[in-house]
Amino acid sequence: MISAQNDDSLDFELDSPEVKRDPFPLLRRLRKEDPIHYVESSDLWLVSRYEDISNLYSEPRLTGDRRQWTHYVQPDEGSFFRWIDDHGLMALDRKSHAMQRKLLGSGLSPRGISSMEKKIRSVVDHFARPLHGRTGVVDIMKEYTTPIPIVVIGTITGVTAPGVDETTFSELAQETIRGFFGFVSEEVKRRSEENYLQLSEWVRETIRQRRAEPQNDLISHLIQAQEGSYKLDDEGIVAQVSAMLAAGSETTSSGGVTAISTLLEHPETLERVRRDRSLIPQTISEVLRFRFGGVGGTQRFALEDFEYKGRKFRKGQLVMLSMGGASRDPEFYEDPDTFNIDRNADGLMAFGFGPHYCLGANLARCELSNILDAALDFLPPGATVLQDKIEKQSLGIFDRDMNCPVDFGNGA
Repeated sequence: MISAQNDDSLDFELDSPEVKRDPFPLLRRLRKEDPIHYVESSDLWLVSRYEDISNLYSEPRLTGDRRQWTHYVQPDEGSFFRWIDDHGLMALDRKSHAMQRKLLGSGLSPRGISSMEKKIRSVVDHFARPLHGRTGVVDIMKEYTTPIPIVVIGTITGVTAPGVDETTFSELAQETIRGFFGFVSEEVKRRSEENYLQLSEWVRETIRQRRAEPQNDLISHLIQAQEGSYKLDDEGIVAQVSAMLAAGSETTSSGGVTAISTLLEHPETLERVRRDRSLIPQTISEVLRFRFGGVGGTQRFALEDFEYKGRKFRKGQLVMLSMGGASRDPEFYEDPDTFNIDRNADGLMAFGFGPHYCLGANLARCELSNILDAALDFLPPGATVLQDKIEKQSLGIFDRDMNCPVDFGNGA
């Protein structure tokens, strides 16, 4: 394989070790030399400039419905992936999409999240408390960030996992969402489907309980909620809530680790934020810009043949909008390869853009802010990430840290 970083050619593999380890040199070349680049080995267009990504997010001749992809393989009838493909948000027409988002998102508005912040902080403090006064090496992901999101989203939705501890519940949910990432193996998809079956049974049981005795949670709301003539049936509630459990667990767990490790790599900034907690929201925004997203990103599929800036997209082709490309574009962000919490991070694309902006963005920001705030109280001065001991699991073109060993020192 030719590496774009070490060769004059721009031929590369999206899941090559070189690209996954550090995608930003490649993205810099792409933005400069070929910002709308055809990746022949994957038959897709990779878009790396902020302006083009913003334009194509709103392009009506592109869709998020992967059934339109030339290489689409229909999942088995009755599977989770088949339901999502046929009935999920990306498969809906514009009117139905807006109504379903309204049903699902009513409890995730800024006001809704603000009303739950005390509960969220209580969950965070529960897992932060044992780390106060610790010495030696602590796995921040396993002991701290992994269980928090699933407990929070479980509280919001009303779903619990009887007889299963928080870490196991979280790992099961994370295995479910991994099947949604592009270019993953059949084994990852198989495990994802198996774990979804377990998640969905817990959701079904919660639905049965809430029909008999409604409570103040999302499932109770969805059972009763209706937008015009639109109403989710039980299977719709099962699929959408299961997807929320999975997505809410994986992304925020990784995000919490990323926020903590990024500040540990910038100790002067860490100490500044430790002294002034009002800086936490802008710190989270800069972490999302600086560290989230590699070469890959949002997937869109061409509904027809059309031309954009001299590139001819064929019907059914995949157009990949690079999150990392947008976040490090010097035409939009000054000195983008520098971590700077004082920058204006408006226009951040970590949660998407337009009508498909992430429903859970407000919740994710609230969780990440509280995770970081609580961590600043237990991280001792001089704590360091042991980079050589980090183990990762490859997920196609995505990588997720599977651990984050931090040396807390000897307590002296």
